[in-house]
Amino acid sequence: MKKTLFILLACLGIAACNGYDGPAPESHLVVEGWIDSGGHPVVLLSESIPARDGNISRKEMVESIARWGKVTVSDGEQEIVLTGMPDDRYMPPYVFTTSKITGVPGREYRLNAEYKDFHATATTVIPEPVPLDTIYTLPLSDSLFCIMCGFTDPVDETNYYRAFTRTEGIDKKYQPSTLAYMSDDVFSGYAEMQIASTERFNERLYELNIKLGDVVSVKFCTCDRRTFLFWQNFEVMLGTNANATYYFDTDMNGGLEGALGYWAGYGASYYTVKIE
Repeated sequence: MKKTLFILLACLGIAACNGYDGPAPESHLVVEGWIDSGGHPVVLLSESIPARDGNISRKEMVESIARWGKVTVSDGEQEIVLTGMPDDRYMPPYVFTTSKITGVPGREYRLNAEYKDFHATATTVIPEPVPLDTIYTLPLSDSLFCIMCGFTDPVDETNYYRAFTRTEGIDKKYQPSTLAYMSDDVFSGYAEMQIASTERFNERLYELNIKLGDVVSVKFCTCDRRTFLFWQNFEVMLGTNANATYYFDTDMNGGLEGALGYWAGYGASYYTVKIE
């Protein structure tokens, strides 16, 4: 399955399964947005694409961008209209952002997105980051490795974790790490998260791709339950080739009202590892 988050969201409700021959459902606004602790809000805004077989051309992706949308973010003290600009690190290659709002752990951030007749809202709170106690590599073969992230989960708190990676010379931005999400519902105290695969366009899901000689930056995040469920169910959907509509009717709307996708606050810590 060679799909990015944008492609799956863009096809949502249109026909995630091959062989669909019914009428095309209504169009949706698609939002992919986040704000990291110490970072600024980043929002990708687009309109879903009527692609029955799930295949979308780059031209269709670009044409789906909601360039004339209006996106605002409030931190409880100020409400800022984000500036839209081209950015080829992302797909679609256009983002809404601002340097006037910086993510602070414990603070709530409200998103409003408007485009055509669509209006989407969401709120998120950035959790306190949980730093790694240790980060190291383990060989999986002569040339392939995994990264182990060891951390101590705070007691008397409910925490959810997600990791992203960026390999020097390959990735322009932090990419989701396959299966790199955990909930302390199933562990207590010290735990380790394994990172063995970075999700990339035109690479198979779950393909091991951390190689000898790579320099990999890791963004280790805390997040809320809605964001955790979004990523968990998104990867289940990818891995099983299931109908995306089912998952978004359950736990994959990422806290958004009026749109598909997610708005996430991340308590982020950053690390760099050379694979050797």
